Amino acid sequence: MSSPDTVTSSILNASKHVQDKKEHESSSQQHQKPTGAGVNTGAGSSRPKTEAELEADRLYEERMEEEYAKREGGA
Repeated sequence: MSSPDTVTSSILNASKHVQDKKEHESSSQQHQKPTGAGVNTGAGSSRPKTEAELEADRLYEERMEEEYAKREGGA
Protein backbone atom coordinates (compact mmCIF):
# COMPACT_ATOMS: atom_id res chain seq x y z
CA MET A 1 0.00 0.00 0.00
CA SER A 2 1.28 3.52 -0.79
CA SER A 3 2.14 5.89 1.97
CA PRO A 4 0.18 9.14 2.28
CA ASP A 5 3.30 11.08 1.27
CA THR A 6 3.65 9.05 -1.93
CA VAL A 7 -0.02 9.55 -2.82
CA THR A 8 0.19 13.28 -2.12
CA SER A 9 3.34 13.55 -4.20
CA SER A 10 1.70 11.69 -7.09
CA ILE A 11 -1.34 13.96 -6.97
CA LEU A 12 0.85 17.08 -6.94
CA ASN A 13 2.90 15.80 -9.87
CA ALA A 14 -0.25 15.01 -11.88
CA SER A 15 -1.69 18.41 -11.05
CA LYS A 16 1.54 20.11 -12.14
CA HIS A 17 1.48 18.14 -15.41
CA VAL A 18 -2.10 19.24 -16.13
CA GLN A 19 -1.26 22.88 -15.35
CA ASP A 20 1.83 22.78 -17.60
CA LYS A 21 -0.25 21.33 -20.44
CA LYS A 22 -2.90 24.06 -20.07
CA GLU A 23 -0.23 26.76 -20.09
CA HIS A 24 1.35 25.26 -23.22
CA GLU A 25 -2.00 25.09 -25.02
CA SER A 26 -2.83 28.64 -23.98
CA SER A 27 0.50 30.03 -25.20
CA SER A 28 0.25 28.20 -28.53
CA GLN A 29 -3.23 29.63 -29.08
CA GLN A 30 -1.93 33.14 -28.42
CA HIS A 31 0.60 32.81 -31.24
CA GLN A 32 -2.07 32.12 -33.87
CA LYS A 33 -2.97 35.47 -35.35
CA PRO A 34 -5.78 35.99 -37.85
CA THR A 35 -4.85 36.97 -41.37
CA GLY A 36 -6.64 38.44 -44.35
CA ALA A 37 -7.99 41.75 -45.54
CA GLY A 38 -9.84 43.75 -42.95
CA VAL A 39 -8.33 41.99 -39.93
CA ASN A 40 -7.87 44.38 -37.03
CA THR A 41 -4.17 44.17 -36.25
CA GLY A 42 -4.47 46.58 -33.35
CA ALA A 43 -2.32 49.13 -35.15
CA GLY A 44 -5.31 50.98 -36.57
CA SER A 45 -4.78 49.78 -40.11
CA SER A 46 -5.14 46.67 -42.22
CA ARG A 47 -3.46 45.58 -45.41
CA PRO A 48 -4.96 46.77 -48.69
CA LYS A 49 -7.25 44.32 -50.46
CA THR A 50 -5.92 42.52 -53.50
CA GLU A 51 -7.49 42.92 -56.95
CA ALA A 52 -9.11 39.50 -56.56
CA GLU A 53 -10.65 40.51 -53.21
CA LEU A 54 -11.92 43.80 -54.67
CA GLU A 55 -13.49 41.92 -57.59
CA ALA A 56 -15.09 39.41 -55.23
CA ASP A 57 -16.53 42.29 -53.17
CA ARG A 58 -17.91 43.93 -56.31
CA LEU A 59 -19.56 40.69 -57.49
CA TYR A 60 -21.02 40.10 -54.03
CA GLU A 61 -22.53 43.60 -53.96
CA GLU A 62 -24.01 43.07 -57.43
CA ARG A 63 -25.59 39.76 -56.43
CA MET A 64 -27.02 41.24 -53.24
CA GLU A 65 -28.57 44.14 -55.19
CA GLU A 66 -30.12 41.66 -57.64
CA GLU A 67 -31.43 39.52 -54.79
CA TYR A 68 -33.02 42.51 -53.03
CA ALA A 69 -34.54 43.67 -56.31
CA LYS A 70 -36.14 40.22 -56.82
CA ARG A 71 -37.58 40.24 -53.31
CA GLU A 72 -38.96 43.75 -53.60
CA GLY A 73 -40.53 43.10 -57.00
CA GLY A 74 -41.85 39.61 -56.37
CA ALA A 75 -42.99 39.90 -52.77
